Amino acid sequence: MASSPTAIDQPRAPITPIMHRSRLIGFTLAVCSLWASLAFGDNAVLYWNQQVLDATRLSRNPPPIASHNMATYHAAIFDAVNGINRNWKPWLVQETAPAGADMDAAIASAANTVLNALWGQATNPHNFEVAYQKALAGIPEGQPKTDGIAWGRHVAEQILAKRADSGFNKPIPGKYSSEEPGKWRETPPGFRPPVLPFWGHVTPFVMTSPDQFRAPPPPPLDSKEYAEEVAYVAKVGARDGAERTEYETFSTAFWSDDLGTATPPGHWNVIAQDFARRRNLSVAECARLFALLNFAEADAAISCWDTKFFYLTWRPETAIRELGPKLNPYAVSNPDFIPLMVSPAFPSYTSGHSTFSAAASRLLERYFGTDDIEFTVTSDGLPGAVRTFKKLSEARNEIGMSRVLAGIHFMADNLEGQKAGVKVADWVFENALQPLK
Repeated sequence: MASSPTAIDQPRAPITPIMHRSRLIGFTLAVCSLWASLAFGDNAVLYWNQQVLDATRLSRNPPPIASHNMATYHAAIFDAVNGINRNWKPWLVQETAPAGADMDAAIASAANTVLNALWGQATNPHNFEVAYQKALAGIPEGQPKTDGIAWGRHVAEQILAKRADSGFNKPIPGKYSSEEPGKWRETPPGFRPPVLPFWGHVTPFVMTSPDQFRAPPPPPLDSKEYAEEVAYVAKVGARDGAERTEYETFSTAFWSDDLGTATPPGHWNVIAQDFARRRNLSVAECARLFALLNFAEADAAISCWDTKFFYLTWRPETAIRELGPKLNPYAVSNPDFIPLMVSPAFPSYTSGHSTFSAAASRLLERYFGTDDIEFTVTSDGLPGAVRTFKKLSEARNEIGMSRVLAGIHFMADNLEGQKAGVKVADWVFENALQPLK
């Protein structure tokens, strides 16, 4: 079956054959840290990207928060680097670094400052200190190191102050659940309240406004198109007896990117690490790549949440159980339907993972100038599994389809999320961190 992009919505994957998950995560982080020190060599950006991925896994933040924090983190790293070499327009900080400031020291200081500010309460700050001291130990003592540390901290503090006014930590009260047909309501088994319903009001990193790329209305509740979408999810997305291949079933776990993983945006940071290493990107080039990538991911989250809480559509499991001839003449209800994955606690339209993955894959396509990049990727949600793709678009299509096959999204959620993600990525690439004339 063809694939398509979706995966932010944080479902739990009941099919994942994982026992003792906490031990696995701890072992995985230890291996990742060792591998990072071996694989990334002298590239400080890749070293610190690995630290933020580990922090994201431990913090268990939902994807929108993870995307915001990683974008803030890489904005600080980029502006610290760019203040030294001045190759591109900065994201925020217009000043230049002291002459001779050490770039690796600046990166370490900027990264460590943001890590402690945004992840310090959710993880173990001792891990950050160990990573920081390890990074500094390889830099000769002297004024360049001292100036680099001071410069990186100065840049990070400005970035953090800027994002403090974005609204990312200021919830907006409201009622979002409804018994009205077609509207979102809490779903079993947890009947959890909506996650981050205010996120569509957060100030974007590059977009002009949260609703800049809001998706068009979903198919009408009483339309034949909608009934066909509902029937399709009922056929392929059920927990038991669904029309799925084994590969498709396990794709839902592979791309689940649930709490305790690197999350959907982090999964694409892992992929980008591989691209950067294989192409021998310089430290400065990596700083720009990861800033652009994470701006696109963060703005994709804001755009998607704007759409989600503007339309407030119900999840497929609610529609499949309740949509019958009284509401739609083409529909047949199935009150016993149970999705393969637990439905995330927020509206269905559009798919967050589809939006994330389209934004990330498109940004990487724009940065490297081609969709034809073969790569292999692993999964936090399905340890030991490996998947290989010949194109970026193949991965995003599989990711999007995995959410439909999991029974937690309609096809329109996926396809419109993809369209919005591409638009976000194009906007970010064409408007942020441009080369200086």
